[in-house]
Amino acid sequence: MNVSNLEAAKAWYSELLGRAPYFDQPFYVGFDVGGYELGLHPLDEGDGAGAGGSTVYWEVEDAGFAIAHALEKGATLVQPALDVGGDVVVGSVQDPFGNLLGFIFNPHFAPPLTAVSVAEMSEQAIVKEAELVGSRDAIWALWCAPETWLVEKANVELRVGGRYALHFDFDQKPGFRGSEGCRILSLLPGRMLSFTWNAPPSLPETRFRRTWVVVELEELEAGRTRVRLTHTGWPADGLANPESQWPQTFQYFERAWSMVLQALERHLSAVKG
Repeated sequence: MNVSNLEAAKAWYSELLGRAPYFDQPFYVGFDVGGYELGLHPLDEGDGAGAGGSTVYWEVEDAGFAIAHALEKGATLVQPALDVGGDVVVGSVQDPFGNLLGFIFNPHFAPPLTAVSVAEMSEQAIVKEAELVGSRDAIWALWCAPETWLVEKANVELRVGGRYALHFDFDQKPGFRGSEGCRILSLLPGRMLSFTWNAPPSLPETRFRRTWVVVELEELEAGRTRVRLTHTGWPADGLANPESQWPQTFQYFERAWSMVLQALERHLSAVKG
């Protein structure tokens, strides 16, 4: 994309994407966006400022979420997220440099990866376990319907690639209500559910990067189930950097997942009682 101020555009897209460019030169700045490349070129004087801008289309996990994030960073809304049929959702914004960014969610094709790659992943993980009174099927049903015990509202599509959006605070503006944009990675009905996850809005540096969570259910003696929750996918360089918000994010979820399992136990006790 052509930009009139390369340094300003580099700073804006670094904040939007939550990462630094992999290639940074006065004549070109390149970002890795999940196996694709977003390139910024300085605008030639002969092109004239604006010059109609460039048009870029990104395939994303959640078009509405991507638009809300871009607007939060200073983009201008061109077209809100719209279902154009077949569950395909499109929308667009204009960046501060006059370029059009189109966002597309197509459930029939896998979007670019948003989580860290295995090569960058830390061996550290958050692991929580609880033995709860309740059948495996009953507890599975609760993870599939978190609005019944954990959050105000939820949008869960029980399929690989389906939404796993939990709204902890629906009064916030879109993109800042909870786990918008998170997706189901895999599932074994009644036994295992894994999904991408994000940090809370209070941690903006890590908010728009994805880690992932695996929930496993093991049936014990009659009427009891072991729940094992593993939160992994943490970037090694982030956890090793005390100046970043990754250590704070890790500590946040160390506490939060314990509270989630306690909430699940309280709900099961209330239902039984």
